[in-house]
Amino acid sequence: MMLTKQKLNNVLRNYRVHVPSELKKELLEQYGNTVITEDGRTIEYSEQDISEHLRKIVRSYENANKEVD
Repeated sequence: MMLTKQKLNNVLRNYRVHVPSELKKELLEQYGNTVITEDGRTIEYSEQDISEHLRKIVRSYENANKEVD
């Protein structure tokens, strides 16, 4: 599975969190493109992998911003 802008927006809406466009761009670059290793293998993320990674990244972003407030 590859992350699309629509899927990312749905996830963020479900988490009820607003993240800056820079973070959205980073997430789309990381999970929205095909990754090929040095030995030529293609890495494919499952929907669960992407969801878990997004959850961790978004929660750490939220926590970092709560400390600033």
